[in-house]
Amino acid sequence: MNSEIFESIIEITRQKDTDSLEYSLAATLAELIDVSEVTLLNVPFKGTPTYFTSELRLTVSIEEGKKRYKWDNQMTNVEIDSDTETVIAHHQPIGIEGDNGYTFYFPIVISDELDSILKISSQHDVLKQSDLINSFIRIYQNYQVILTENERDKLTGLLNRKTFENKLNRLLKPRDETATTSLLSNCWLVMIDIDHFKSVNDNYGHVCGDEILLHLSQLMKDYFINNNLLFRFGGEEFVIILEHMPMEVAIATLQHFRHLVSEFNFPFVGHVTISLGFSQFCIDDFPPSILDQADKALYYAKQHGRNCLYNYEQLIIEGKLTIPQENGSVELF
Repeated sequence: MNSEIFESIIEITRQKDTDSLEYSLAATLAELIDVSEVTLLNVPFKGTPTYFTSELRLTVSIEEGKKRYKWDNQMTNVEIDSDTETVIAHHQPIGIEGDNGYTFYFPIVISDELDSILKISSQHDVLKQSDLINSFIRIYQNYQVILTENERDKLTGLLNRKTFENKLNRLLKPRDETATTSLLSNCWLVMIDIDHFKSVNDNYGHVCGDEILLHLSQLMKDYFINNNLLFRFGGEEFVIILEHMPMEVAIATLQHFRHLVSEFNFPFVGHVTISLGFSQFCIDDFPPSILDQADKALYYAKQHGRNCLYNYEQLIIEGKLTIPQENGSVELF
C-alpha cells in the first residue's frame, strides 16, 4: 500500500470527534487527488432533506508548486438543486462538467440514511479515482458510527456535554487565521432547565423523570431544525445553539417552544414547564463566559417565576444583572 495513503488512514482513525473526522477526510482527499475545493453538505435532520447545512469548506490553490489550503468553517444553509436532488434520490455519485471544470457529488450513507454529501470541485475528472475516494468514504462512514455513539447522550439521543464543549470551542475559534467564523452577531446560546424536576423524581420516581427527559428531547428534535446543535448538558439541563437569527426572531422562537412544552401532556405528571436563559455570541468570547452569561439569565428566570425566558444582554441593559468587574491586581494571602 502507498505509504501516503497508509498515513492518511492512520490520521483519519485517530480522530476523536465527528467534526475533526470531517476535516480529516477533506484534508486527506485534497492531499491525494487534484482538487480545487472540498465541501461537506450535511443533512440537518433525519428523513428527506429540504436543504443542507455546511460548516466545512476547504479551498486548495497552488503557490510556487505547493498546495495551499484555506479552511472556511462558516455555517451556511445550502439549497437543494437538481444535481443534489439526484444524489438524494439514488444515493449514487454523479459528476458534472462545466465551463470552470468538474463538480462531483459523493453520497455518505450511514445506517441506510443519507448523512451528508461530499462535494468535490476539480479541473480534472476525479471519477477516474472513484475507487480511492469511495474507499476513504467507507472508512469515514464506519468510523463515524463509532464516534456518533460516543458523542450522544445514552438516554435522550441528543449530543452530550463533552460534545457541546468541543463544538463550542471549535465555533469560537476559526480553523486558521484566514478562516471565517460561523458566530456572527445573530447567534445565541440557550440554556433550558425543567422546572421542579427534583419534585418529579421524588414524587413519581426516576422512571417518570426519564420519560419527561425523553419527551422533552423529542419535542426539541421536532421543533428545532438543526438537530446537530441540540445538547443534553446534564441532569434536567439542555443547551441549544441558534444561528443566524435576529434577536426578535430568537425570542419568538424560544417563547413558542416554551409554550409548546407547557401545553404538552407528559406521561404520569401531565403538564411540565421549562425556564430558559440565552446570551449572544461574540467572536472574542471565551467558551466559559458565553456559557456563564446564558446560565445567569437562566438562573434569573428560575428566581422570577419560572416558565419564562430571559436574555442576558437585556437584563444588563435594564440593570437587573451587572457585569462582573475584573480585579486590577492580584491579592496574595
